[in-house]
Amino acid sequence: MEDWRDLKRMMKALSGIARLTIIYHLARNHEVTVMDITTLLNISQPLVSWHLRKLRRAGLIQTRRAGRQVYCSLNQQRFRLCIQRLESLIDPSFLAEPLLTGPALIEADMGSED
Repeated sequence: MEDWRDLKRMMKALSGIARLTIIYHLARNHEVTVMDITTLLNISQPLVSWHLRKLRRAGLIQTRRAGRQVYCSLNQQRFRLCIQRLESLIDPSFLAEPLLTGPALIEADMGSED
């Protein structure tokens, strides 16, 4: 079930056009500064930082600081893991652990909010 919670965390982080756009740019560039992302998206720096925080908490991006600049890069290994977990959901040969139902399902889903 922890793998599913982790997948949920990653999917929630990807559930916005701005964050998908950030991922798109990071996939095409080794590193991008927060200021570059702010310029690319034409939104405020605090809003960019908010989106980056969601992606970083899900492990989809990494950041590093050099002086006053913050550089962002895509964690490609983690992104590929997300895709593999999604693909496993529709793979007929994939056998999940016993699936939760009813109150246990609701409790498990509510307990993993970020």
